[in-house]
Amino acid sequence: MTHVSDEMDSSLGASTNKDHQAASMVLGVCGNAVSHRDGQWYIHHSFGRVLGSLAPNFEKLRYYSGEAAAGATGYDYPLSARNISVHPWGRWKNTLGALKRPHRLLANYRKMVKECDALLVRGSMPLIWSLHLMARLQGRPVVHWIAGNPLAIMRGQKRGYGRALETLGTAFASFEQRMLKLSMRMSRAAVLANGQELGKIFASPRTQTIVSTSISRDEFLVRDDTCTGERIRILFVGFIRPEKGIEFLIRALPLIQSSKPVELAVVGAWDQFESEHKRLSALIVQLGLENQVSWEGYASYGADLFRQMDASDILVLPTLSEGTPRVLVEARARSLPIVSTEVGGIPTSVTNGRDGLLVPPRSPESLAKAMGTIIENGELRRSLIKNGRDTVRELTVDQFVDTIVSLITSTPKP
Repeated sequence: MTHVSDEMDSSLGASTNKDHQAASMVLGVCGNAVSHRDGQWYIHHSFGRVLGSLAPNFEKLRYYSGEAAAGATGYDYPLSARNISVHPWGRWKNTLGALKRPHRLLANYRKMVKECDALLVRGSMPLIWSLHLMARLQGRPVVHWIAGNPLAIMRGQKRGYGRALETLGTAFASFEQRMLKLSMRMSRAAVLANGQELGKIFASPRTQTIVSTSISRDEFLVRDDTCTGERIRILFVGFIRPEKGIEFLIRALPLIQSSKPVELAVVGAWDQFESEHKRLSALIVQLGLENQVSWEGYASYGADLFRQMDASDILVLPTLSEGTPRVLVEARARSLPIVSTEVGGIPTSVTNGRDGLLVPPRSPESLAKAMGTIIENGELRRSLIKNGRDTVRELTVDQFVDTIVSLITSTPKP
């Protein structure tokens, strides 16, 4: 990870000036959808914690986004800081739904630019390139956090929408990526890119390659070893979606060479992809693994998630497309050895053989070999645990927020 604060804060005076500058600014942020219940706005914890840590640095933080569908899973972080206000744009199920009302999107982008001194954008929202053009016209500095690669997701795995819609979706994702790259140059945006792959796609003089994080130092768990019980518990954490590659992890289970019985716990919500949950459940039955695989459902960040991690021996992420997934940071902070596919920005976060094992995607055999190696090789396992914990001590949410604040206060007006 590039530590911007090391480069920019060359003196205490410079740091103090930036603190004063931020404290007088109204920061506009847009990104993940929000959910409203019981008189309170909620967002996914991973991004919510970043917002909660950002808010004290600014006079006001105004959050703009669409609303999640009623009953959607994972909205468990309350946006309750006194200087955070939420400005919903309406409710839509997906990008196609948002594009049915382009005039509403553009009106909301104009409102955001008009009301704020600087902008932080997370991810790729519909027509988001138009926000950059408006920021250029109004002289608003922009920091854009590129968390993932929608184009790679669309190209990498069918999502059950049908051939015509998926072809259209891929073409649209390609167009949006090209437009976003162009508009970022026009707005002179600073870019936070999750991993080197995205850093190369969105390369510019103001691009910083980072590793996403939401964990704090007081959430670390120190333990020397795992895999010492009578059974080995493999853990997957993530939304149950086609691009997560869970099928290949399930197929790897019978191939693991282990002196102990192995089981798999799948932690994550599937409400948006019920068809994927059904498909994987059928595969489990087909392979005769009903007694080895458990569906744990969604675990909110904090005690629930940490309980799952602390009860496990290895975390495995068989994903087909990623930025720099937070779960790999969180698992190492909880002293779990990790196995992941070598895709997207993951090699930026994990060094193969030092603080995790990386394998090719779509390969049950490679996943099984890596898991078997960790189970049977205690010396390697303990080294991965220690080195993993040491690595992520430099990847806490406080350090990440310092990076964002430094970029916001140093990004020139376009």
